Amino acid sequence: MAHQNESTHRLVESIANARTWLSKLDEATVREKPTPDRWSIAEVIGHLIDSACNNHQRFIRAQDVESLEFPKYDQNRWVANGDYDDSPWLELVELWSLYNLQLARIIARIPDDQLETPCTISPYEPCKLGFLVSDYVDHHLAKIQERIAER
Repeated sequence: MAHQNESTHRLVESIANARTWLSKLDEATVREKPTPDRWSIAEVIGHLIDSACNNHQRFIRAQDVESLEFPKYDQNRWVANGDYDDSPWLELVELWSLYNLQLARIIARIPDDQLETPCTISPYEPCKLGFLVSDYVDHHLAKIQERIAER
């Protein structure tokens, strides 16, 4: 379970670090779009909530089957339909952080042999559950670090 422990530690650490500075951001800052075609900080956090939601199902379902097939989701549509730019900022931060702490607990409990479960997220090539876990944590960290660098 070394893989999960490392991923769990990295995820929990990123949540704690980002939650501190995210909570201090004012409404104008979190609603500002860098360019008209890019997400605001509120929408980025919303995207990370959507990603947590989709990956939560993948991480659980892949442990109960010999292989998993799961649809890709339209991230832009999910963010638009989630109405994150009009959601209370501190509620978004709280939802994001608590959901990801739950995912960290789930990741920590995935048995090593289940990390080998083949997963297909159409239209992509099959990969292993272990890759989905690492990719989720890496993507999550990259999005947070991207916003930190822009500040």
